[in-house]
Amino acid sequence: MVHRSRNPRRTAFAVLGAIATLAVAGCSTSAGTPSGGGDDAGSRTVNVAVLPTSNMAAVYLGEAQGFFEDEGLELNMTTVGGGAEMIAGMQAGSFDFIVVGYVPLFAAASNGLDLQIISANDVGGATPDEEWQALVVGADSDARSAEDLEGATVGVNALKGVAEATIRASLQQQGVDDTSVQFVEIPFSEVPAALSNGTVDAAFGSEPFITGTLADGGRIVDTPSYNLGANFPNGAWATSSRLVADDPDLVDRFERAVTASVDYAAENEDAVREILPEFTALTPELANQIRLPIFRSGLDRDQLDTLSRILVDFGVIDREPDLDQMISG
Repeated sequence: MVHRSRNPRRTAFAVLGAIATLAVAGCSTSAGTPSGGGDDAGSRTVNVAVLPTSNMAAVYLGEAQGFFEDEGLELNMTTVGGGAEMIAGMQAGSFDFIVVGYVPLFAAASNGLDLQIISANDVGGATPDEEWQALVVGADSDARSAEDLEGATVGVNALKGVAEATIRASLQQQGVDDTSVQFVEIPFSEVPAALSNGTVDAAFGSEPFITGTLADGGRIVDTPSYNLGANFPNGAWATSSRLVADDPDLVDRFERAVTASVDYAAENEDAVREILPEFTALTPELANQIRLPIFRSGLDRDQLDTLSRILVDFGVIDREPDLDQMISG
């Protein structure tokens, strides 16, 4: 059982809430349409959905490094609110490629939508210290580990999502009764305040909000994704099966460019930190402090099988997706 002082702390990182503000822009050019500004007759514009989060750094770096231009591609990027919006937009023909978490991908596939995964984008840490998404408590909590969370109220960014499923699996793995934990929805941006004012006993946080919580004296009590496997899958690049069938050359060109982008981000930490303030609300100072996402273009099939089973076991999706069909190539 978690015990917490009744004296709330002010968070020094309240400014981080601004990061949750989305700059949503429209898109008007469909895939396969020649780029209006290029001299190269083979240049094509593709519509890409992204999030305002640090794990998007790879595609922005790839654009800056010319990897997409080398493939004759021009990116029309639109910032959206989440994976469900991305998938709906792709089904409607607004987006050609999306970078999205596996839960909305698997949920859509289990509901009969034809999607193809073309590359991984990011994974969890190889060690607990590298983990950039974790279960945190505030400075006034006496919880020190997962064992102290029995009977706790835990905040997650979405109910019946990947965070809840991985937390429950991690608690079970450590002998904690996961059914004793009450989950409530707390957006990442509200995690520091929710811990400070006692709305929750613990919360699943992502960067930069982990750094904010630790700066306020809080601590990490569990790293659920790492407990399920080092470098556990987090996000991937996907497209529609229709586009793969209708224009395989375009998909191949995008796949080569995005793979080069993710690999470049994995090898150039300084470049990632430098570009973060350009597409998020992070200041350069904070961009240099946070734990970075772990960029990885390769797909780990065994871990994807594990993730899909966990999602079924905890009722996030009704049935496991056909990964043989979903994984391109």
